[in-house]
Amino acid sequence: MEVLRHFSHVHPLVFNDERNHESGEVFCCACGELVSGPRFSCMECEFHLDKNCAEAPVEMDHPFHRKHNLMLTASSPYVEVNPICGFCNKKCEKFIYYCSCNLFFHIKCAFLSYKILEKKFRELVRRDALVSFECQPQELERVQCFACQKSLLQSDYISHDSRFYLHKKCFELPLEINHLSHRCHSLFLQFNSDHLPCKICFETQNRGLFYCCSICKFSLHIECVSPPPIVEEPSSHEHPFTRWLRASPFNCDACGTLGNYVSYICSTCNLMVHKECISLPRIIKNVWHEHPISHKYFVIDNECKTQD
Repeated sequence: MEVLRHFSHVHPLVFNDERNHESGEVFCCACGELVSGPRFSCMECEFHLDKNCAEAPVEMDHPFHRKHNLMLTASSPYVEVNPICGFCNKKCEKFIYYCSCNLFFHIKCAFLSYKILEKKFRELVRRDALVSFECQPQELERVQCFACQKSLLQSDYISHDSRFYLHKKCFELPLEINHLSHRCHSLFLQFNSDHLPCKICFETQNRGLFYCCSICKFSLHIECVSPPPIVEEPSSHEHPFTRWLRASPFNCDACGTLGNYVSYICSTCNLMVHKECISLPRIIKNVWHEHPISHKYFVIDNECKTQD
């Protein structure tokens, strides 16, 4: 008879390999899910752990969080509130892996994230096959990819029992990259536990994954790593803009503010702009002015007038 001494329970747990439980349904006290296979149990207390949860390491070295190891605990370290899982964005109410960086995972979510790292595609995909456009557009637009936090609309994605959703392209991301904007160190795919802003778009993505150099506190959003090479906005500008990666900042010719590393240029007009400034409307209306206001990159001398 195999016996397990587990940190979460005062009594020894006895191994049970039975698939069917005469006493009825049995739920794992670690993950809360129905136990349908081997388990460790204390029948006196009706305490059960499925085999995977019972054998989970007390300390986990997780590549998505390279700063510290994650520690396994049987309950939330907070007395009055249950933390939110950094993987599925739901409350953690049973066993969790956590770090002092305020990073928390359900025990099963920690396992699933390892399967992503190991690229175990077949285990991650929902049993009823890879889903692409099965759901209604409204639902796909509402649900976000775990990694990039963007909508699932118009993208192939994978799912595991509706625990999480992941774009197929995000599943195939490399764990380590070298980038022109940060040549001194490699960037690693990680959780943004430090809430660092992206060095290209300056926005902060608190959830999901991003590329980061922890040494230099340098971070890039997944989408900002490889922005589109050519952007065409005929309603805003008559020529296409071409991506130009830079090692130094630049001043945007559209809005006049500073930009980092990724610029878009129109070689015909000799313009350099932010990606988001490409789509500036040519004409706007303002409540403070009676005439439409036109956007132009160049001001001709005789067009520049002041009115007393």
